[in-house]
Amino acid sequence: MPIYRGDGGSGDASTDAYASQVATNAQTATTKANEAAASAAAAATSASNAAASEAGVAADASAAASSASSASTSATNAASSATAAAASASAASTSETNAGTSETNASTSATSAASSATTATTQASAASTSATNAATSASNASTSATAAATSASAAGSSATNAATSETNAATSETNAATSASNAATSETNAATSASAASTSATNAASSATSAASSATTATTQASNASTSATNAATSATTATTQATAAATSATNAATSATNASTAQTAAETAQTAAEAAQTAAEAAQEAIDGFFLGAQASNPTVDLNGNAVTAGDWYFNTNDNTTRIYDGSAWNTINPDLIGDTTPQLGGTLDANGNTIDMGVNVITDTKVGQWDTAYGWGDHSAASYLTGNQTITLSGAVTGSGTTSITTTLSTIDGGTY
Repeated sequence: MPIYRGDGGSGDASTDAYASQVATNAQTATTKANEAAASAAAAATSASNAAASEAGVAADASAAASSASSASTSATNAASSATAAAASASAASTSETNAGTSETNASTSATSAASSATTATTQASAASTSATNAATSASNASTSATAAATSASAAGSSATNAATSETNAATSETNAATSASNAATSETNAATSASAASTSATNAASSATSAASSATTATTQASNASTSATNAATSATTATTQATAAATSATNAATSATNASTAQTAAETAQTAAEAAQTAAEAAQEAIDGFFLGAQASNPTVDLNGNAVTAGDWYFNTNDNTTRIYDGSAWNTINPDLIGDTTPQLGGTLDANGNTIDMGVNVITDTKVGQWDTAYGWGDHSAASYLTGNQTITLSGAVTGSGTTSITTTLSTIDGGTY
């Protein structure tokens, strides 16, 4: 497995930069794990959205089918209403024609009734005249008979005149009977004509009533035809509206299907990303578990994956609160708390790398250390008896010297003299 070995060579495997890098890697692994969890949640949400979109598609498809069925039914109803309207219009036209015919027949019957009534009146008048004539003839016959009898009895004069008078009387009687018969016949004809006139009047009234009824029926049927036509137009409008709604529902269903497909694709993509992120997180966690062993009470021999420890592995010891790093054969202790460590120790040579060491008041530099080394080479300063106070110097001969070193002295006696 890949093990982090530090940023430098073998000399700085236990530096603070190494510990910082390991902590950064741990934070990265945690972030990847969180991203994997978030991706998994997003995948679940996308899957739920896809299911909801599919349900919406089914609902829209059902609504479209219902709208299409309603549109078909409305179209059928519209056609039926149109047919009924046409039939009603035809029936209304027929009824109107029948009404016109009945009205014409009523007018004709009324005219015939009036004519029959006139004829009956005329014939009744003729019958009355005939009856009057018959009565007159009868009266004349009776007068003639009486005159004949009188002539026969009183005069006895002439048989020829009597016979003639008798013959005339018989003729007059016959004429009277004929006139009476004619009067009876005329009266019968008058009664028949009056009855016919009454029947014609009744028929005329019935025809007028039928004509009015036919006109009313025609008006009703025309109204029904108009209503049917209106219903047909309404049904046609409804059919058009429902057809539009069906088309809209079909469009919505197609859109929902597209959205569902898109959501499904997004869900699959998110699922793939979540699985990839989870795999990466698991790999990162396994890598971390391979070199960061967490808190342990003693030096471990295997890492958190169950493999033997290798160089670069490290853990936190809970007994002495130190961090330890394995170098391949032993565990080395590092303590990042340099200030709190009262007994710090170096595992090797400290290289100042050209820098100074600030002691607070004095600063240690490379030049000063060189001067110290030179002074140290002069010997043991404590045994060299450096002059620390006034000393007596005995001179013999001339005082000579060179350089800039000077000795401040107070000369009191030279060669026995006082100065």
